Amino acid sequence: MITDAQALAEWKHRATRQPQGRTVLDLEADSLHRHREKLCLIQYADAEGVAIIDPLAIEDMRLFTDWLQQADVWMHGADYDMSLFQHAYGVLPHLILDTQIAARLIGFRQFGLAALVEHYYGIVLSKKNQKADWGKRPIPPAMTEYAQGDVKYMLEMADKLTAELRAKGRYDWFMESCLNNMERGRERFTAGAQDPWRIKGCGKFNRRGLAALRELWTWRDSEAASWDRPAFMVCSNEDLLRWAQALQEFRPVSPLQRFHSQRSSRFRKAVERFQTLDEEDYPERLRRPHHDVDEGFESRLEHWNTKRNAIAEDLDLEAALIASRAQLESIAADEAHGMSQLMLWQRELLTR
Repeated sequence: MITDAQALAEWKHRATRQPQGRTVLDLEADSLHRHREKLCLIQYADAEGVAIIDPLAIEDMRLFTDWLQQADVWMHGADYDMSLFQHAYGVLPHLILDTQIAARLIGFRQFGLAALVEHYYGIVLSKKNQKADWGKRPIPPAMTEYAQGDVKYMLEMADKLTAELRAKGRYDWFMESCLNNMERGRERFTAGAQDPWRIKGCGKFNRRGLAALRELWTWRDSEAASWDRPAFMVCSNEDLLRWAQALQEFRPVSPLQRFHSQRSSRFRKAVERFQTLDEEDYPERLRRPHHDVDEGFESRLEHWNTKRNAIAEDLDLEAALIASRAQLESIAADEAHGMSQLMLWQRELLTR
């Protein structure tokens, strides 16, 4: 357990002598227990073993972030971890080699870390501390053991996955997919920072509905902050969408019955603030890609859907890996533009 600057410096000396792509990282946060999640634990592994870094105990983490930006590291299902890195330090690793991406490109349908460890080693990882509060100190031994389990099998497993990718001729697909996933991670972080209230499902709203959603999201965020609990503990995104839909349609809304009187009062005040807004203060709808649908669109879409599914079946892959429904629609609407949105390996499969 690395808990001070001297130990971190010793760790960095060890980490920098590892070859590129021969280190593993995993992260733990307190997102289920706090309003503003924070990075609470960094699990690291290499050929020498496992080390656990406690970023809550170390004031200056620049030794870690300097190394991170130069390192090619293995992680598993790194989408959320990328968000944590960017929130905490504003940086990402030089390259994230994602074992989940590797497993899917090989053809695994069960590609969670626990499923892969069980597949390759016959070991069942405990899920007991999956929802633990990683912000608490001291960390109990059982949680430390759980944290080590997330990384100690990864390096050898990465070698097995890499060998299978190369045997199937898909290693280049994997590298391109990892780079693409990191770029999308940066885009998601930037978009979320601009308008965090634009939650999934709000695309159906007009400007009035978006204004209602923005006001209610702000109310919920304030409630969660004062309580120091995750926003979902105040109410769900589905609740916000339901209320915003009603207000868009000029229907009344009521606080949840489980709200205490003060929270109910603040909810009603948020609704009143929305109702006093001028229309010019309503947020704009985001412009989403629009496909011009001509009389041949449906037949072209069916052609590409059939072709994609046949390729996926032949390669024993999930069809969505070859191209998503939205990507197929884009191709059917404008083939040159739609194809340009795909990765090179996807285009090569669809046009061969």
